[in-house]
Parts: sequence; structure tokens; C-alpha cells
Amino acid sequence: MASTLLASAEGGARANADRAAERALRQEIQEEVSRLLGERQLLMPEREDEERIRVLIRERVAGHQRRAAATNAPLLIDPEGVEQRLFDGLLRLGILQPLIEAPEVEEIICNGPNRVFVIERGQKRLLPDLYFDDNEELLGLVKRLLGPLGRRLDESSPMVDARLPDGSRLNAAIPPATTRWCSVTVRKFILRAHSLEQLVQLGTLTESAAQFLDAAVQAGVNLLVSGPTGSGKTTMLNALGASIASLDERVITVEEVAELQLERQLPDCVALQARAGNVEGVGQIRIRDLVRNALRMRPTRIVVGEVRGAEALDMLLAMNTGHEGSLTTIHGNSPRDALDRLATLAMMAEERLSGEALAKMVARTIELVLQLRFEPRTGRRRLVSIFEVTGLEGDVLTGQDLWVLDPTRDRLMWTGLQPRCLARMASKGVPFALPLAVEGTR
Repeated sequence: MASTLLASAEGGARANADRAAERALRQEIQEEVSRLLGERQLLMPEREDEERIRVLIRERVAGHQRRAAATNAPLLIDPEGVEQRLFDGLLRLGILQPLIEAPEVEEIICNGPNRVFVIERGQKRLLPDLYFDDNEELLGLVKRLLGPLGRRLDESSPMVDARLPDGSRLNAAIPPATTRWCSVTVRKFILRAHSLEQLVQLGTLTESAAQFLDAAVQAGVNLLVSGPTGSGKTTMLNALGASIASLDERVITVEEVAELQLERQLPDCVALQARAGNVEGVGQIRIRDLVRNALRMRPTRIVVGEVRGAEALDMLLAMNTGHEGSLTTIHGNSPRDALDRLATLAMMAEERLSGEALAKMVARTIELVLQLRFEPRTGRRRLVSIFEVTGLEGDVLTGQDLWVLDPTRDRLMWTGLQPRCLARMASKGVPFALPLAVEGTR
């Protein structure tokens, strides 16, 4: 027992020595790279620059090993690992880079330098052996990542939200927005499916529901995808959009962060992306601006990645002006919550329409609401309801569930109600037949 504890203590001491040597090497290499390339090239290096930096790191680590051997000092335990961490610290995400490259990791959370969490398959866990040396190292990493994006993080602008080159979302906050540490969240975008068929294979929905949604999209039914954070709304939106297969369709996608892959899948699709203002606050492109511009691009449909503000009104107006079959997502815990929130967001627009007018607009515009949820126990994203909007009673939006998740069978079931959009499917020549009987009664 004592020998085991002694070996563990010696291993910890050697690991600490490695970190101390790594810090000294990092400072030495960073200064030399800055002299060789200049700060701008360090932020946006070319491939040749990266090779030069790798050679420089290799030479410095080898030199350290030679000096250690000559002076009888401890050698680096893992020189190759030190080389990779030094490279990642200069040009990648530092100690977080292996997590970014791990396919099972969905999100990385840094609550200060010493508490790093990951979310894998919906489960969060602490990584006790992964930490930054201090808050300045974490803050320096964030500022280096923001530099090429024209964003800043300082006391006058203590919060930032940005998109990294690989599509991941970076959110960071520092004092005075936080009480003590730099807080960082990196959310990776993982598109798990490109079609409704693939979502069926993943267990997100059933075959009958997928066939209905495919026919609804082809027939031009206006769809709203609702669910909490991480429930798979963007993946569902991408799968629905893939059903728009006609050459006659011209689709314009509008997103704050480019995540949809429809531009690669559809024959005539243009992807528009919002942009935050630069350090001087110039150059901002809002979602509202993009939706309005999309209307001038002669689209047959508009797909908005997510409505979070006043652009909800522009989306509703687009659906009411001949762009049937448009799609969007929204945060909501139930279909009715999603519809109410859509009307509330539309009230944020400068036009200042009344709540009654917006409720009527939502009732006449949105036809189907797809409700998603994430199940932490199984790690699955599930479609739990296909809700059809039927109208307005007083100031309350009404509707009916066409498919619901049966908890006893743990399966999405058709309720037996006839969807109103069947007539549109028939008029558009879209083939679809409802199940022969109510699912679960056979």
C-alpha cells in the first residue's frame, strides 16, 4: 500500500515537472513565433507557417531533452504529447483540442480554469485531470480564438458569442459579467441525420410519422419545430428540408450560425448567415435583415434556423405571402408554448402589432408543430408530438395531436385523427395514405 502511494506521489511530481517545463517552453516558443511571423500571421497562419511552427516546437522540445540529460535533470515523460499540446496551444484550442476532435463529445464547459466539464451523449461529467494553469491561460485562449473573428472580450464587452471555423459555437463571459472566473462554453454542432429515414433509424420518430412529414413538406405545409436546447431541432429541420427535392423549388436558408446542410443537398438553395458587428460595432447583419432580403431573392420557401426575436414577425409574413412550406425552429416545452412564444417574439418587432392580431396570424400561418425532447437516461432525441393547429378560440390557439408518444409502449402513435392537410396533399399530387388503423390497437 505504501509503495503504491509512493509511486503515485512520484508520478504526480513528475507530471507537475512536465507542466512546469511545458509552460517555460510555451513562453519561449510563443515569443519566437511572434518574432518570426508577427501577431496577425499567428492568428491566421498558412499551412507553410504551421509546418514551420511544428519544426520549431520539435527542435525546442528536443533541445530541452538534451539539456535535461546533460544536467541529470528529469526528462519529459511524454515529449510527443508536449509537442502536440504546445502546437494546439498556439494554433488550436489548447488542452481542449482533443475534446473538440472526440466525436462523442457534444459540449465543453469551463467554469474557470480548474473545472472542465464535457457533455457526452447528453450526460455531463467533470474532467478532474484536465485544467488550465490559471485564469489568464484560459482567457488568453479565448482572446486568441476571437481575434481572427473580429470580436473582443474585455471589461467594456464582458460577454461574447461567436462561431469558430469548424462550426462550433463559443460563448464566453468574464468579470464583471461573472463574479470571479472566465466562463467558457463550446458547443459542437453534430448533425446526426440528413434525412427523415435516418431519423427513423436513430429512433427519433416512427416510419408512419416520417412518411406523413415527408408528404407534408412536399405539399407545402408550414412547419414549426419546437423543443428545449439540445433536443435535436436543427437536425430535424435539416432532415425536413431534405424532403424538398423538386427542381422548381428555390430555398433560402437564414441562420445566425451556419449549421444546416441544405445548400449541399438541394439543387437550388442559398444559405444566408447573420453577422455580429465588429469591435467598433459596425457591419452587423441581423436575422431580420436576412429574412427581408430573402424575400427579394424569389424563393419558393424560406427556412429560418431559429427565431429568437423580432424576426418571428418577418417569418410569419413570409409564410403568408406565397412562401408555403416554410420551416423554422423555436425554443418551447410544448406545442402551445411554442405558438405562444412565437406570437410574443413577433410583438418585439418595431411594427408593434397587437397581441390579438399576432395570435390570429400565428393561427392562420403555422399548420404543424413538431415537439422534440431529449431523454437524459437513454441519450435519445425523440419526436413526442405532431400537433396540428386548428384555429383560435377567443385569444387561445387551438389544435389537436395527430401523433403522440405513448408512454406505455414508448412509441410514437397515430391518434386516429384526420389531418386537415390531407386535402392539400391530394391537390398537390403528393401520394400519402394514413395507417390502416390507429397504431397500437391492432
